[in-house]
Amino acid sequence: MTTSAFHPSLLLADAVRQWMFRPSRGATYSAGTDAMFMFLFWFSTAVFIGLMVPMVWWTIKYRWKPGQRLLYSKSHNTALEITWTVIPTIIVVFMFLAGFWTYARQQIAPSNAVVLSLSAKKWSWDLSYPGGISATETTRNGAVDIPVFLVPEDTPIQLQMISEDVIHSFWVPDFRFKQDVFPNRFTTFWFQTEKLTPSDHDNTDLPYPNREHWVFCAEYCGDNHSEMAAIIRVVPREAFDSWMRAPWPEGMKPEEIGFRLWSLKGCNACHTLDGSPGTGPTWKNMAGYEHDYTDGVRRMADANHMRNAILNPGSEIRTGYTNQMPTYAGTLTNQDLNNLIAYMNTLSDRGARTGFDDPSSDNGDDQ
Repeated sequence: MTTSAFHPSLLLADAVRQWMFRPSRGATYSAGTDAMFMFLFWFSTAVFIGLMVPMVWWTIKYRWKPGQRLLYSKSHNTALEITWTVIPTIIVVFMFLAGFWTYARQQIAPSNAVVLSLSAKKWSWDLSYPGGISATETTRNGAVDIPVFLVPEDTPIQLQMISEDVIHSFWVPDFRFKQDVFPNRFTTFWFQTEKLTPSDHDNTDLPYPNREHWVFCAEYCGDNHSEMAAIIRVVPREAFDSWMRAPWPEGMKPEEIGFRLWSLKGCNACHTLDGSPGTGPTWKNMAGYEHDYTDGVRRMADANHMRNAILNPGSEIRTGYTNQMPTYAGTLTNQDLNNLIAYMNTLSDRGARTGFDDPSSDNGDDQ
């Protein structure tokens, strides 16, 4: 018998899988999860048809008719009872063992996995690489910019995850796996993508093959829960190593990097740039102005104040707002802080001038 005899059924099975899930191009263990789910689906379908069709047929064939004597129904059949006990038990044990093996593969990372730190907060994801490097690229998702996390192909990656506020859930549909992220404790998530092929070009602007996998939060965490997303972009090893050596494009100004960080670090979830109110104060015309605080003190928003507000947000709270901002101490380098402050200054008509621009072009007031 040739394998071609199986093609129609295989095509049907794959069509159902494609209808239920996204294409399986994620982690190396994704195919096992799909296979386990589809086995349960088709087994349940077969059992349902095997029970319902005879039931309907027998209901019609053996229905009682007027004038007909009722038939005697047996109350016991040892062979039948043993059969429907032993066979389902064997099947259920197989399901347990296969499911446990699939679950174990998802939970236990290889010993050579590269460990990266991932933090979750309302409402963004932040991934830290060796050397304090973070994501440097964003992409638009609805009304917000979300980070793009670069990972090398065919490399085991283990994420050590923690939340800075409430419970979140790190979910990658392409990987067929998700893991809750808690405050005050670590959880882990590991994956290894398959090797890229020349046909992989999810982002056509890049000159090399790449795949992109969406990340969502699968645990309701507040107002902007639906916008808490990210992209995992799988790239060739040489492209990843090149990015690690020079994460920011050459010649990018500090304020331009600060704008990127505004999106990458989740500042955009609470702080607007146009003066409109948000969960936190707007950054428009914040720098260089005095503001009232809940302790009754009026303070000038200079570089030291902005730095302290980022690292110790609960120490000085603006009037009209509550302390909902997590601390960024340990997650931002001094250079990151400088870049953010440089960007805040550009949003204010009293912001401090940076660099060696022509003084005649300064549109701010002298302080």
